[in-house]
Amino acid sequence: MSEAIDTAQTTVQRRRVGSVRATVLCYRVLIRQIVTAGRLAALAALGAVMIVVGWVAGIAAADRDLSAAEMLRDGAGYADAFGLIVIVPIVSLVFAAASLGDARDDGTLVYLWLRPMGRAPVAAAAAAVAMTVALPLCVAPTVLGGWLASGGAAGSGDLAVGILAAAALGTVAYSCLFMLVGLLFRKAVLWGIAYVLLWEGLAVGLGEFAARLSLRGYARSVLAQIADVDLGFDPNRGVTAIVVLACVSVASLGLAALRLRHLNVD
Repeated sequence: MSEAIDTAQTTVQRRRVGSVRATVLCYRVLIRQIVTAGRLAALAALGAVMIVVGWVAGIAAADRDLSAAEMLRDGAGYADAFGLIVIVPIVSLVFAAASLGDARDDGTLVYLWLRPMGRAPVAAAAAAVAMTVALPLCVAPTVLGGWLASGGAAGSGDLAVGILAAAALGTVAYSCLFMLVGLLFRKAVLWGIAYVLLWEGLAVGLGEFAARLSLRGYARSVLAQIADVDLGFDPNRGVTAIVVLACVSVASLGLAALRLRHLNVD
């Protein structure tokens, strides 16, 4: 199949597609594949559950007459325990793993291969597609649920900003990483869920070394630093956490582009 593609690319006499145009083209093709009513409904329902539970938790916190600092800590803890552990990685996984995995499995990737363009735009478009869908589904319920769980206590504005930054940065990093995983492995969603539940959910509490190998640990550090709340064990500083999340995103894109150059599609 790779020989046929090489032949087609050499015989078709046309100008090489520029990076920006190629990214837009791939984006339009891939987003139609991964956005389905079933996926959107199921993951939006998960976000709705977080919002409702956060609202109930906020009411309960107000009834217990907690201090503002305690309510903020409860809101941040809820955003971490539900949003950063469950919603952000799971939603990112579902869409990012499908962004190239579905195209490879159903043969759509062949049509992108036949166009005279580089592989980096394909990886960039796949990550952008995953982020386009995952960001609103991750950030909105995580921010709203955490804010509601804090009961609107004094300082909840800074808490909301911290949750927003942590959820957004975490979603971007997870989307890039799971896009790469979806390209490398079959049944990437199952492997990804096992990773999220068995490692990301436990690593932060296992010690400093384990926390430094967890994306959730770095997203959690961003939340703690911006919102100025104590979430317990936190080995990472805010700036370091942002740099690491950015590096994971860039490295995942680079490895995905490299893998695409050597991938045989049939």
